[in-house]
Amino acid sequence: MPEDSIVIEEYLNSYLPQLIEKRLAEKTVPDMEGTSFGMQLCVEGDKSLVYGITIEDARRITVTPGGIDNPIFTMRISEDAIKPLVDFVSSFISRKQYDAVTGTKGRLDLKIGMPGDWTLPVTMVFNGAEAPQMSLSGPSADLMKIVTGEVNAPSAFMQGKIKLDGDLTFGLSLANLFV
Repeated sequence: MPEDSIVIEEYLNSYLPQLIEKRLAEKTVPDMEGTSFGMQLCVEGDKSLVYGITIEDARRITVTPGGIDNPIFTMRISEDAIKPLVDFVSSFISRKQYDAVTGTKGRLDLKIGMPGDWTLPVTMVFNGAEAPQMSLSGPSADLMKIVTGEVNAPSAFMQGKIKLDGDLTFGLSLANLFV
């Protein structure tokens, strides 16, 4: 069944775990034995849905409708934006990123400029802390270059490719999440 025809509940309960398991099988992540990554996904749209996603040892995934206790990371996103973002995010994970996420506290508000002239708003809350807070906005192509390490964030900021607002010290601490 094509991904676009799947209703959001089926996407989160069935397609998402299969996608993440496939990505984890394609890319073995060393040094992840004994780790547990809990994420809360708050989907806003026609239906407001909350799902907990737990990944253990970078191998096993559990999706829990209604959420989980004490997530390391909470993401608030619109229903329309969930599919492209999940596909993007599920393609990278490492021990360095796991350690960075578990040690981060604060909120990042992203405004990602997408092809077709629309903006994808994403809010990420790390370890339940709404502060410090920073906003980052820019075109998806430039943000992808930062995430993949092709361009560093300070250079992109100095060149005017991305815009930052809020606690810049917190923003600098987020660099380890993306490379």
